[in-house]
Amino acid sequence: MGSKPRRLLFMALVVTGGTLQALVGAVPAPALSPTAGRALAATPGELVYVANADSGPVTVYGAGSAGAVAPVRTIANPNNPNTVWDPWGVTFDHTGNLYVQTFLSDATTFVFPPGASGTTPPSRIFQANAPDNRAVAVDANGFEYVAGGEVGASIFVEPPGANGTPGDLYHVSPPRTITLTTSFIPWPSILTVDNRNEALVAVTGPQGNSIEVFSGGTGGSATPVRVISGPDTGLGACASPCDELSIFFSPFTGRIYAAVSAGATAHISVFAADASGDTLPVRTIEGPATGLAGNVITGITDSQTDGTIYAMVKTSQFGAGHVNAYARLAQGNAAPLTSFTDLSSAFADAAGIAVTN
Repeated sequence: MGSKPRRLLFMALVVTGGTLQALVGAVPAPALSPTAGRALAATPGELVYVANADSGPVTVYGAGSAGAVAPVRTIANPNNPNTVWDPWGVTFDHTGNLYVQTFLSDATTFVFPPGASGTTPPSRIFQANAPDNRAVAVDANGFEYVAGGEVGASIFVEPPGANGTPGDLYHVSPPRTITLTTSFIPWPSILTVDNRNEALVAVTGPQGNSIEVFSGGTGGSATPVRVISGPDTGLGACASPCDELSIFFSPFTGRIYAAVSAGATAHISVFAADASGDTLPVRTIEGPATGLAGNVITGITDSQTDGTIYAMVKTSQFGAGHVNAYARLAQGNAAPLTSFTDLSSAFADAAGIAVTN
């Protein structure tokens, strides 16, 4: 298991006795497309939500932001009894509820009502497994999928409306567990769901990375219904170093997006919804103008209005970063439409991202 989660655990233990210091570093903003203003004018109401680990709040920004900006709202630690607030992943269900997945200790999932801001309390809390959960997804039927596991890796499927109690650390026993063929990788944004209510998970390994797709709900098989893998996919491998994956399925475009953090060849590839086997991407964003080369992409999502692609691009998993926005049909050496960072934190502890209007 990597060293960073253990460093996070130590910091969580000392947070009440000292001030957490954000990692600092300069990640230069990439050159922007001259059409940025026109391209993003169609989504004035959309907001980008950012999970900030190490007890940080969930911070929210206008989707068309550029440069160093302050959040337009935050969702703070609700300080519920028997919980540890360590935002790692964020997502929304089809009714607009915000899900915040914490990583450490109790590894609880917080569910906030639509429009939550400031000290809005969660409407419910549940713990599918503990510790070390890092991603959450919710399908159209309300089933909740949590990716976690300290030694191995699994997907824990919770029923709609799962709700625990403080006395039991909010634990709700998952009626279904999918065991993955991968080692522990503490990476956010490895889980998403598609329009068929299937669960898609990024799986990393030394022989090659893959995206495994499982039937949804609590009665599905432990065997994936299909797997995207092979050299033509460009998904890389988790050897030395490890090419990490962040994935997202867009209900708007019906495409699968895979961000591959592969050093100088870091890229974002787009796959068909039914992609399977060793298949070529529909298109790939890669090159020096993209701002991806040499960086890592910890989160990826898109606009549900016009398909603009948003990626959390960082110098390292816990280095400074920017949210880069790319045109829906961007490919090759395409510059971002716009790019922004947090005025205070520089996204040093930022992890997963989500967009909602």
